[in-house]
Amino acid sequence: MAFLSFIYSNLSRFKRFKGLGFEAELWEDKQKEAADLIERLKNVVSIYTHETVMNDVLRGRFSDGVRWNNTWTLFNNLVSQHDVLGQKIDFSSLKRDVDSYFLFDMCMPAASAVQIAIENAKREARQKIDTEFGTPIRDAAGYGARIAKLNEITSRIEEPFTLSKSRNLARVAIDMAAVAREKLKSHFEIDLPLDQEMLDRLHAIESLYENRPVQVTDELILWADRWHH
Repeated sequence: MAFLSFIYSNLSRFKRFKGLGFEAELWEDKQKEAADLIERLKNVVSIYTHETVMNDVLRGRFSDGVRWNNTWTLFNNLVSQHDVLGQKIDFSSLKRDVDSYFLFDMCMPAASAVQIAIENAKREARQKIDTEFGTPIRDAAGYGARIAKLNEITSRIEEPFTLSKSRNLARVAIDMAAVAREKLKSHFEIDLPLDQEMLDRLHAIESLYENRPVQVTDELILWADRWHH
């Protein structure tokens, strides 16, 4: 980074520059070549910054957990350094990539709470079915029909991270909870107890997803960090 900063700040002083696979002569009649060189250097800086930040995000997933405060500090420091140097680089793609992981980490604690609540309610419904039909089961068809109704209730989000790349994961969890609540009540007279705080959080994350880029706050960082602790 220091080397690239040196190039940017001193580029106009060189008549000839060679390095990083580039070679250019800065003559008065070759301003276009100089501009092209600067654009190519910007691409190098952009790639370097993207890899640095994403490596920080991914490294935490294979060690002791992501520390989102550190990640966002790194992101902001790198972007601000480029701004100070007058480097007009579009980091919106990087911000979107980091936001995707951030939103996923924010969403999973609440989504997991919803899944656990549905699983517990389905377990209660299964016990109710077993009591209703007794042992041995004399009405196999009726028993099978009741079990089929129970199996209609989805309680797991399959491959949540993969899903989060193309869909609003918070919305998926909210919809799953709503459908499960309706079916448990109508088919088994069982109420689905859901933590209102978790539901409110899912609605908040749903809105954040739809209105990206995410405006990062300490509260959101706390939500995301809890997924790894």
